Amino acid sequence: MAKEKLKFKRKRFTPLTDSQWEVIEKIVDSGRKRKHSLRGVVNGILKITRTGTQWRNLEEKPTIYPAWESLYYWT
Repeated sequence: MAKEKLKFKRKRFTPLTDSQWEVIEKIVDSGRKRKHSLRGVVNGILKITRTGTQWRNLEEKPTIYPAWESLYYWT
């Protein structure tokens, strides 16, 4: 079986744009007051799924995402 070349090549993960977040926010936001921003949680989960990194390796400086334990709870 021959390998097929992808038509596009993902260079790296990019966080959600404002227009993308507006669409997703309507689905996930219930209006409750939260400790962590939902946008940070969604971006963190998307980074995990796209890059395949380990949960504990998600931490960056400066911290963009909530703690990995919080993201793991949301999945």
